[in-house]
Amino acid sequence: MNRYRIIAFLVACHLSVGMTYAQQNEDSVIVYNDKRPLIYEDAWDLWPYVFLNENGEPDGYNIDLLKLIFKELNIPYEIRLRPTLEAQKDLKEHKSDLMLRMDADFARHNSSYGRTIVQLFTHSLVKPKGQTLNVNNVKDLAQYPIIVHEGSFSHHKLVDNDWAKEIIPYDDMKEAIQNVSTENKGIILWNSMSLKWLMTKYQTENLEIIPIDFPYGEYKFFANDHRLLEKLDSVYSNLRANERLTAIQNKWFYPERHETGIPSWIWDLINFVAILAVGILVYYTFFKVRERKMTKKINKENERLLLLMKTSNVMFSTYNVTSQYFTVMDSSGHAERTYSLLEYSHRFDPNDFTVLTDGLRSIIDEKKSTITLQLKEYDNDLINSNNYTATLSVLRRDKRKRPSIIIISKTDTSQDRMRQALIKESMLRYQSIFNSAMVDMVYYDADGYIVDMNLKSISVIGCDIDEIKRRRISLRDVIGIDNLDIDKFEYFYATQLFNSPSDNRVLNKILGRDTLYYELQVLPIRDKYGNRIGFFGTGRNVTESANSYRKLKENSSELQAIKDEVTTYVHNIDYVLSVGGISLVKYHLDTHTLTIYSEIGHEKYSLTQTRALAFVDSSSEKQALRILNKMDNHQVGNLSVEVKTNIRRRKDRIPLYLQLNFVPTYKDGAIQEYFGLIRDISDIKAVEEKLAMESIRAQEVETVKNAFLHNMSHEIRTPLNTVVGFSELFEIEHSAEDEAVFISEIKNNSASLLKLINDILFLSRLDAGMITVSPQPVDFASIFAGRCTSIWDNHKLPGVEYKIQSPYKRLVIEIDEPNVSLIINKIITNAIQHTKSGCVLARYEYIADRLLVSVEDTGSGIKKENLENIFGRFVTGANNGAGLGLSICHELIQYMGGKIELTSTEGKGTTVWFSLPCKMLEMERN
Repeated sequence: MNRYRIIAFLVACHLSVGMTYAQQNEDSVIVYNDKRPLIYEDAWDLWPYVFLNENGEPDGYNIDLLKLIFKELNIPYEIRLRPTLEAQKDLKEHKSDLMLRMDADFARHNSSYGRTIVQLFTHSLVKPKGQTLNVNNVKDLAQYPIIVHEGSFSHHKLVDNDWAKEIIPYDDMKEAIQNVSTENKGIILWNSMSLKWLMTKYQTENLEIIPIDFPYGEYKFFANDHRLLEKLDSVYSNLRANERLTAIQNKWFYPERHETGIPSWIWDLINFVAILAVGILVYYTFFKVRERKMTKKINKENERLLLLMKTSNVMFSTYNVTSQYFTVMDSSGHAERTYSLLEYSHRFDPNDFTVLTDGLRSIIDEKKSTITLQLKEYDNDLINSNNYTATLSVLRRDKRKRPSIIIISKTDTSQDRMRQALIKESMLRYQSIFNSAMVDMVYYDADGYIVDMNLKSISVIGCDIDEIKRRRISLRDVIGIDNLDIDKFEYFYATQLFNSPSDNRVLNKILGRDTLYYELQVLPIRDKYGNRIGFFGTGRNVTESANSYRKLKENSSELQAIKDEVTTYVHNIDYVLSVGGISLVKYHLDTHTLTIYSEIGHEKYSLTQTRALAFVDSSSEKQALRILNKMDNHQVGNLSVEVKTNIRRRKDRIPLYLQLNFVPTYKDGAIQEYFGLIRDISDIKAVEEKLAMESIRAQEVETVKNAFLHNMSHEIRTPLNTVVGFSELFEIEHSAEDEAVFISEIKNNSASLLKLINDILFLSRLDAGMITVSPQPVDFASIFAGRCTSIWDNHKLPGVEYKIQSPYKRLVIEIDEPNVSLIINKIITNAIQHTKSGCVLARYEYIADRLLVSVEDTGSGIKKENLENIFGRFVTGANNGAGLGLSICHELIQYMGGKIELTSTEGKGTTVWFSLPCKMLEMERN
């Protein structure tokens, strides 16, 4: 019963306090005027809703919205932008009157929310485009660290529901977007509109936005004044119903949408312009179709022209007047190769090239508009040549109307010249046959009777042409076939015997001479319709030939035997030349050319002096010129020279060496030409060069070995003699105080001897490839500091400061820790030994999959003349120690695939740094 009374009393008190508070609120109505303006505070970094622009002024959707509402309510106002948490605190302490913020449980105890939802906040994720992200719902976020706006709705949701693996709060989301874009890693969760706005603002093209099914937030008016909230809700609803908010919504959220506000006459103008554009398009399309037809026609004509050029064997090349370069075109009209003036001259005989350059100069100086030349040009192999008819004319002019490019059209006339030569030779042959004393010509009419004869044929018969016509000598009588069918006669060729006693032909009786052997050929002559118009016969007296033939037949066996013997001799010489790699050569004094024969009588190359010297290497150019000058000066006796060429043999690509031997040949007591042999001695020269290189290499190895043994014996003997010397002092009379000195010296020198032997053994294992590199995951940050401290504790000197710079709190990399520690130990020990004052600084860094370690000291430094060989064995920069430390480091680092370098100034200090390739597994910077 008492319990119920207590509960009733508490309820009554609560109602009483509530009514009192409501009454106070009703009584304390705030009136906003110029002296007491409404103070609106909001966040300064919630893009595009509210933020400070480049001028430091409040800007965004919220600002434009509230200005419109305050204008409708006619309320004086003041806008302040502060960090979100500070703005919330000011509203709670009544230092401000209004905010726009997310409706969240964690903020409702501060002030009151309006009923109207101003915006719905949806959420999205932003990540680099190359980063894989498997997120289907909010629970999948537990796999990743998430970046959020500190104190935001999304921040509270992640914390309350434990949805993220790690939460990374950012006070400035602009900085978060830029960091993720720069480092190309990280995931941001925030409201979609703000993320899109920032990505567009800062052009983060390597980022992408992904929607996520995350609880949305309701953006409402937030104030302590309930009357103000009711007015704001009412005005906002009225503005939204009348679509007066569309303009500012499009401005900040949908910039691609906008109300034009363009007058109607503008649309009429646009319609006119559109019609005009359609007309222009039709006009353009019409002419475009015509252009395509013309292009097609031109291409077809070009193809025909190209075909005509190919069939007529016309080639083109151009000459650039400014650069003095020749460009040779292929059969398709494209540039095939470009030659300089010197290179192009090698394709011609000197006289022809002079004619070409004179022609070009005449065109350039505009003395002539077109010039046609007859040239002989060599192919690319500089061996085969062709005859061309070249026509030069201007292809292009510069701004001053001066010729800039000359076109050279070339027609290959080699075949035409050969054909003309053949025709000329045939004409000469026929003319020679016609005028020869051994050729007779007879013309028969269509019925086969002789109507005309040349003088030689008349002289053979022994009577004039009138007698022949009178006697009506026919083709049947000449051939000796009585039943010859002239209509079917096509061709006759035979050697006949006249003045035989049994021959009753009329012609045989007319001859009246001794036995006559006569070679006769007869063929019909027809017009273009195939009708026979006569016969044509040729013949010659071969009586002498027949008689000589008998003699020739008697001597044929002997001649054949001699020919076979000569052929065998020539074949044997050719075989010897081919097997011995030898070629025959002649130097013609009249033309100053070298003719090379692969076999007797078989010419392989014919080279002028200039072309021959072009194949000679510069090292042998003087020898080649010397022997050419001797032959040009008709020097007697044998001449020989060995020449290195710039040609490489195809089989093994070694330089081609030639040995040339010449002897003069005489005619009428004077040297006519030089005959010689060319021998390929490339293999001999290659062997000689290889032997010389091997000899030098052997000497270098011997020198290095002797120096190593000398240094090693000296370095071992010095501490060993000290140990032996002080050991013997124990056997002579000495004081007890001296024993400590003896023992100290023995221990120090024994340690030096042991260190030297260990270094030599390590170098031997390194030379033999017995060092094993086994990378293992290691926290190098802790190992480096520990290794440096351990070395310094054993070798510290007063007056010297020892520093370690470690940029990492944790750096796990895969390295061979024992070998790396050995390198660091020797480099730091070396720095400590040579630093008596100042400091020794050791530091490291991990950059681009490589570990970089450097050790700097302010010690004595190294002399400039010792720097070049400082990494050599038994080389010391300060003339103390064995000189193996840096050598071991250098060779071991190279063995591990790294690199070591050293800089030093005598009296100022030394810096040694090395880098090793390795893989980084974990990293945490200080």
